[in-house]
Amino acid sequence: MAFGLIIDSPFPLPEALPVNRETQADVTVAIGTATEDFAADDEFSYARENRTWWHSEMTHSRTLFNCKSGLFDIRGGSEIIIQLYPDADMENVKIFLLGSAMGAVQAQRGRIPIHGGAVATKNGAVIITGNQSAGKSTMTSAFVYNGYKYLTDDVSSISIEDGRVRIIPAFPQRKLVRDACAPLGYDPDDLILVDSERDKLAIRDRDNWQDEPIVLSAIIELYRETEENNVSVELVTGREKLNAVFRNLYRFWMHVPGEGIEPAVFKEMLTIAAQADIYRAGVPRDIERITHFAQDIAVALKLTPHN
Repeated sequence: MAFGLIIDSPFPLPEALPVNRETQADVTVAIGTATEDFAADDEFSYARENRTWWHSEMTHSRTLFNCKSGLFDIRGGSEIIIQLYPDADMENVKIFLLGSAMGAVQAQRGRIPIHGGAVATKNGAVIITGNQSAGKSTMTSAFVYNGYKYLTDDVSSISIEDGRVRIIPAFPQRKLVRDACAPLGYDPDDLILVDSERDKLAIRDRDNWQDEPIVLSAIIELYRETEENNVSVELVTGREKLNAVFRNLYRFWMHVPGEGIEPAVFKEMLTIAAQADIYRAGVPRDIERITHFAQDIAVALKLTPHN
C-alpha cells in the first residue's frame, strides 16, 4: 500500500506497506507492451531509442512517460503498464513507479500532489516544498530528527473531502543525499542506495512515520539563501498563495492537459490556498547545521510535534 491505495505489483515493493493478498487492489501494475499511439512522434521515438525523459500530454484518464528503464502508461487512476527495457534497473523502475507513476494516479483520482515532504504537527500537517535541490527531503528528515513524524518524503498527496484539505500518508521511506547523512545521524553504509545518479540513499523508517491522514495546516516553500546567515521566514499573502501552490505541483504537466488547467483542479488549488498558511523560508547552504535550521523554522512558526 502507498498513498492509501492498495497496489498489486508483479515485483516486490519493500518500500510500501504490506497488505492481505486477498484484498482487492486499487491500482494494478503490469509488465507488458505499452501503447504505440505515439510511434509517429519524433520526440517519443528519440526518447525511447535513447532512454531519455519524455512525457505525453495528460488527459483526465491517461498519461505516458519514458525513463531510462522503461515506458510507463497510466490509465484511469487504477492501471499502470510498464514496458521494461532489456537493461532496466529495477531500483530505477521502482523510483518512477512510486514517484511519477503514482503522481499520475493521484492526479487521475482527483487529488493534488505537491512536490515535497510533509511532517505532522499539533496544528496539522506541514508540507515542505521548493524547487529542485532546495533541500526538501533533507529538511523533512531534519524535522524528524527534531521529534516530528513524517507523512511523506517526496510527494504530498492532497485530498479534499467535505471541504477539508488533508494529506494522505505515502509510505514509510525517506531519501537523503549522502552529504546530509552525517549531520542527521546516519551512516551511509547502513542505508540503501536507490539513486546512483544523484547519490541518494533510502531510510526505511516506520517508527517515525505518521500513518493516518492529517488536515493540512501550512506549506513552507524553501529557497537557498545566497549568503551564509540565519534562516529567514516570511508569510505569503494574497494571490501569491495560489501561485505558490501552482508552481509546486508535482509534475506540473500532469495537471495541465491540452490548453490549460482544468476548472476542477483550479478550484481545489484555491481551496488549498485558502485553508493553508503559506510561508517562504530562506535556508543557508550550510548542510552541517540543517537540524538547527529546522528548529529555527519550527520556532518562527510556533510548530510542535504531533502526539
